[in-house]
Amino acid sequence: MMSDLRSSDRMNGVATETVKPGSFFTSFLRQFRKQSIPELIESGDKAVIDGNNEDALRHYYNALEKEQHAASDDSSLQAALILRKIGLALSRTGDSFAAMSSFEDALQIQQEKLGPGSEDAAETTAEMLNILDGIRVQSGVGERQFVKGDNGSAITSLDVGTNLLEWGEYKEAEVVLKNCLKSMNDNDDSKNDERIKVLGAMAELDRAQGKYDEAKERYLEVLKTAKKMNANSDEEVDISIINSIAGYAEILRKAGDLWQAEALHRKVRNMLMASKFTQETEGSGNDTVLQLAISHTQLGCTVFALKKYDDAWQEHKSALDIRLRVLEVTDSLVSESFNYCAETLTSMGREAEALPLSLQAVEIRAREFGTSHPAYAHALCVLSKCYHGVGRSQDAMPLIEKCLEICESVFTENHANIIPNLIVQGDIFQAVGELEKSLTTFQRALSIHKTNFKPGQKEFQLEECEQKMKDVMTALKDEMAFGPSESMLNEEDNICAGTPMIVITDIGRDIDDALAIVMLSSLKKMFILNPLACIVTLAPEEDRACLARTVLDSLGMHDVPVGLGTDVACPGEISLRCFNGVAHQNPFHFERASSLMSRILTEAEPKSVKILCLANLKDISELIVKQEVLFRTKVKEVIIMGGAEYSEARQQLIPDETAFNNNCDLYSTRHVYAECQQNHIPTTTISRYAAYGCPLSISFLDGLQNTNHLLAGEIRNANFKSMQQLWKKVNLPSWMPGRGKLPARCNREWFLDFFKVKVDDTTDALREIWHGSALYLYDSLATLSCVDAYVDFHFTPKCYMIENCLHRVIGTPSSSGVANKDYLVNEMEGLLHQAFALSLEGMDMGMNRNNTSEKLEDERPEKPKSSEDSDDGSDAGGEYDEKKDERPKKPKSSENSDDGRDAGGEYDEKKEQREGMDMGTNRNNTSENLEDERPETPMSSENSDDGREAGWEMGVQ
Repeated sequence: MMSDLRSSDRMNGVATETVKPGSFFTSFLRQFRKQSIPELIESGDKAVIDGNNEDALRHYYNALEKEQHAASDDSSLQAALILRKIGLALSRTGDSFAAMSSFEDALQIQQEKLGPGSEDAAETTAEMLNILDGIRVQSGVGERQFVKGDNGSAITSLDVGTNLLEWGEYKEAEVVLKNCLKSMNDNDDSKNDERIKVLGAMAELDRAQGKYDEAKERYLEVLKTAKKMNANSDEEVDISIINSIAGYAEILRKAGDLWQAEALHRKVRNMLMASKFTQETEGSGNDTVLQLAISHTQLGCTVFALKKYDDAWQEHKSALDIRLRVLEVTDSLVSESFNYCAETLTSMGREAEALPLSLQAVEIRAREFGTSHPAYAHALCVLSKCYHGVGRSQDAMPLIEKCLEICESVFTENHANIIPNLIVQGDIFQAVGELEKSLTTFQRALSIHKTNFKPGQKEFQLEECEQKMKDVMTALKDEMAFGPSESMLNEEDNICAGTPMIVITDIGRDIDDALAIVMLSSLKKMFILNPLACIVTLAPEEDRACLARTVLDSLGMHDVPVGLGTDVACPGEISLRCFNGVAHQNPFHFERASSLMSRILTEAEPKSVKILCLANLKDISELIVKQEVLFRTKVKEVIIMGGAEYSEARQQLIPDETAFNNNCDLYSTRHVYAECQQNHIPTTTISRYAAYGCPLSISFLDGLQNTNHLLAGEIRNANFKSMQQLWKKVNLPSWMPGRGKLPARCNREWFLDFFKVKVDDTTDALREIWHGSALYLYDSLATLSCVDAYVDFHFTPKCYMIENCLHRVIGTPSSSGVANKDYLVNEMEGLLHQAFALSLEGMDMGMNRNNTSEKLEDERPEKPKSSEDSDDGSDAGGEYDEKKDERPKKPKSSENSDDGRDAGGEYDEKKEQREGMDMGTNRNNTSENLEDERPETPMSSENSDDGREAGWEMGVQ
């Protein structure tokens, strides 16, 4: 649109752009009025991302005005969403009181439509409390004050009390709910259904605080009131009775009466399933589906406490399936099911499968509840059990310590909820050899158990504590007699299969490195590659190492150690972040790359290890200097993402110094190439031109989200943000500071040509860019090139024999080196999708999830209250069809093939037509012409002809 309104002037030899007076503003207003409500909201969200809150408010207010004129019944919920966004934008501008007013309007709508205990209402309440805390700090008030009503009295509403309970503000919730109940008792006109809600909320509060006797009395009073209503009125109260039975069963479970609790929970689940069947038969909706999920979760936690782990697994898996069909993967209720599935798997000895699920639970709970909520603490406890179970007890220790710190601050002294966490901490102390601390921890757990439970209650927990104490005392006696054992860590057997390799990465600089790790996990599960270590380079190394560690763990590669590599003098922002809820605790300890690689190569077989470098070559260069013999005798091949060309005059391979990775440290780059050729170590170099020959569609990232893996969503969002930022920069004049270090040649026309996008005045530029532009995965191609079978099938490399040693270059300015684009794109998409799906195989999610049939977008039932206050769980449900694991076959290896390459020059003979290698994707027989030479893209640091200028301007490649 703007291109038609611009006229170019020349000033000091620089092209500047002048907007014709009035035309742009008039056009903008016209377009603004034509935008639909979703488009206005989206425009407001984009303005928030750009930090322009004033523009965001204009879009939101316009959307709200249109929404208020809408006649549909659902318009109020949409209005509540917009009001929340307005409140957030106002709070960012510093107008706290106006923000509070907006939030109050949103909360009123949410409570009317969704109920006081809904997730949306709880989130809005939390945002209001944050603003109140800010006002309190600024004004110097010592304690949080409740909002005053028109009559000057404090609000004693059930809604506020319920939301405070949801967010762990137990003391404030108790004050509000007691005042609410007192006002109802004093008022003869109060309704029984309102009284039931207040009593139920107070019973939940008592349960959360460990006051089980008081909670029992309140639930029994609820049951009596509900039955009286049912007898004296035609009003439907069945759901109240069901909820009361479930609440009473939860009290029994918490108090240790597990068998009775199991019987009641099974009764509740059957009642809800019957109600769900009736609603489906009558076509009246899905109002009970999420309550059924809660029932499954509560029953699962009950049978888990009875050590019926198979039954618990089926209940939690059913709950997870229901919630994933109805809710978004980032919902707190989904995190609850992730957490309990992971906890059950750890008790079944399947910690490796549990770890990715637990990471998802921790990340979601950190976002939804913050890092001081008991729900987050429980997720940390389960994660620490996972790390302990896979032999990484040192990484587990900080997590369980943080968990106990939160519980000690939230719960009363010697609360029963602390016992399971103490047992986990005692196990970890024992695993790392601190037996005295382990014994003290188990003794405290036993003491708390005896304080909270009567004889016969929770006998399994009592027996577990006593047995663990005996085991530790025996270990102490053995230590006194024979000395400490060499290792008490429960290390998991590492099945070595596939080609051993070391990967060097600057993960986080863009999405490409992360996707390369994703592809590596797929090849590992297919037993094609066996990653021995992941070396992280580029400052800030510690942050990158934490990101690499959590990414590897989330993809099922917990057994791959992470090493801290060297730093180079170039910018290295981290544009991709994921699992900050774990990294926030700083639980990981990392070895230096030099010692880690030396140890791995020392233990390796001769000429067996491949090194894949997706970053600068400084770590390899230092390895050669410090361990030349190891490098020469143990390294089989070096695969480099960068660029190189053959010099006929020197009869050597010369690195391309315009490639970003090479340019970061030219001395190291030249050193590595020279040493590899001199010591007869084969190399494979992948250049940016190879990626130009097989672009993926950027919309493919949307499909990866269907795997329900959080990393897939973070990759998609980071790429979208980077594309948005680049589009904004290329539309600026070349002289403007806002372009950063983006070269002058990278303008609007360059963007549209390079990413193959068509944008005109009638299209939404950002929408068209996201759905129609190309995606170049440089590092993923390099990872694929570690497998000779893939290289032989998918590429036509330039091959050079230098002193009887093969060196390959894939991609040159005149040839992409891609044999068939369609085959290769299908292969990459299949491997990436498979990696995300298989990493969550612990919950039998299956590899394909159809959004249209699985997500209930149009008819979402009312969301019930979460059971997050329980450290050992609450319910979710539904039947789930297990999917069998069908892994693609390993391609034939060509490690020892003799393709008759001659020494001393380029090998130009065309390869024979490739047959018989079905790599698990559909292939067609059409040939693909090699792509024309394309300009370099600032999306990647591998492809800048001017070295460092463009590389870090984008978080994607």
